[in-house]
Amino acid sequence: MTTLLMYHQIAELPQTADPLTLAVPPDQFERQMNYLAQNEYICLTLAEAVQYFLRDEQAPAKSFVLTFDDGYQDVLLNALPILEKFGFTATVFMVAGRMGMQSDWRGQDRERAGRLLSHDEARELIQHGFTFGSHTLSHPFLTLLEEQSVLKELRKSKALLQEFLNIQVDFFSYPYSRTNDHIEDLVRATGYHAACAGDTGSWNMYHIWRVPCLGSDSLKTFAMKVSGWYDRRTALREFAPVQLLRHGARMLRRTGIEKEGEKS
Repeated sequence: MTTLLMYHQIAELPQTADPLTLAVPPDQFERQMNYLAQNEYICLTLAEAVQYFLRDEQAPAKSFVLTFDDGYQDVLLNALPILEKFGFTATVFMVAGRMGMQSDWRGQDRERAGRLLSHDEARELIQHGFTFGSHTLSHPFLTLLEEQSVLKELRKSKALLQEFLNIQVDFFSYPYSRTNDHIEDLVRATGYHAACAGDTGSWNMYHIWRVPCLGSDSLKTFAMKVSGWYDRRTALREFAPVQLLRHGARMLRRTGIEKEGEKS
């Protein structure tokens, strides 16, 4: 399966401004991209990866997708030159209602706020082959909102990005990677073709797993993440309990049948 990598900022930030190490320093990011190039990994667009998923076809064995959540300005300033050096591209999930402003959501506000891409800057990335998806209108916890508020976040962000960037917006990313079955149904109903989450929950086209890439990752850790082992670990964690429960239920049914047989 193609590995989807999830980044946020490509910037050198002090720990006080980035306690979760969501920002990857540019030199570290370049080492990671160099590792991918040197080891002959193939960069797919998100649309290409989704097509493989939909057709249930095997993607290239060593393939990956780059995604950036939130849409920070440093994707243009710091990530783009590095990606162009290696011939890679990416998908940026924008907070549509904050373009050209500072981030203002939990954990990325006040002294931790970062500058977000403007419309013109986003268009520049599009000219360089980047694609854009929605990361909602205001970056809320969707699971805490009523249905109509969720629909507003989904619909208006899609409409704004399509209007201001003159593109078709087919993909969505959940803020904080928080979602549930009902929200995923709403994303589907709103017209998105697929949606990206984090590394928990059941994998499906509206809950595609992504591997978080952090400033605290060593190159060895990054190599493990992109190799597919991280997704395999996620699969074991998410699906093994379900398989055990099903096995337990089968054993209980079998025991019940055997006891009925003894009675007869």
